[in-house]
Amino acid sequence: MKIFAFTLFCLISLSGSAQPPIQILSAGNGEEKNISVQKLNGDSLSTSFLIEVKNHVPKHYHANHTEHVYILHGSGKFLLNADTFDVKPGDYLFIPMQSIHEVWVDGSEPMRVLSIQSPKFLGNDRVLVD
Repeated sequence: MKIFAFTLFCLISLSGSAQPPIQILSAGNGEEKNISVQKLNGDSLSTSFLIEVKNHVPKHYHANHTEHVYILHGSGKFLLNADTFDVKPGDYLFIPMQSIHEVWVDGSEPMRVLSIQSPKFLGNDRVLVD
């Protein structure tokens, strides 16, 4: 499974067909962007993204989407509703619609994940939670 993920990442990186990265959240205080999101592909049923996280993804949920996450690189902790898991390359997470989730990256290496959301993600579905 890990070989497949590495191969998939290489194909995505070398294809040249993906859109340039889109920065969606900043670390604040003039620091570099914390989260980089690159749309890979999509249709009316789903959208796939390559996401890189340097530090933390704030607690949030998706009102109308399920999300599938496959960890490609890096490690950290992942909150899903009331449970916290250690995550590493090769781990797969299914995030049901309206499930609260949050990510913390361990160490100095960013976490890179393949995220597939369905139905099509239009950017207005993320609800931050205090």
